[in-house]
Amino acid sequence: MRIYKCFYLLVAVLTAQVALAKMPFSNEVFGKMEGTLDYCARVDSTAADKYQQKKKDIVKSVPQNEVDEARRTEEYKAGYDWAREELPKMPKTEVSSACAASLEEQK
Repeated sequence: MRIYKCFYLLVAVLTAQVALAKMPFSNEVFGKMEGTLDYCARVDSTAADKYQQKKKDIVKSVPQNEVDEARRTEEYKAGYDWAREELPKMPKTEVSSACAASLEEQK
C-alpha cells in the first residue's frame, strides 16, 4: 500500500509547475520523477512522446549543465532505480490510469 501512496505522491509532484531557475527538488525526487515518466512511456507507448515532453517540461527553467550534473549523482540514480524496481510491482491498470492522469494535469 505504501508503494501506491509514493506513486500518487510522485504523480502529484509531476503535475506541479516548475518556475524556479535552479533545481526545485532533490536529486532523488528528480530521479524518481524521470524514472516514473520513463516507466509510464513503456506502459503507455502510444503517449511516449508526451511523457518525454513532460520530462523536458519539469526542468525547462533549469540550466542544462545543472540537469546533467543532477543525473550523475548517486541520489538521482537511487531514485531512478527505485522507480524502475517498484513500479512494475504495481497493477498495470492502476499505473496506466495514474500515468494518464499526470498527462491530463498538464493541459
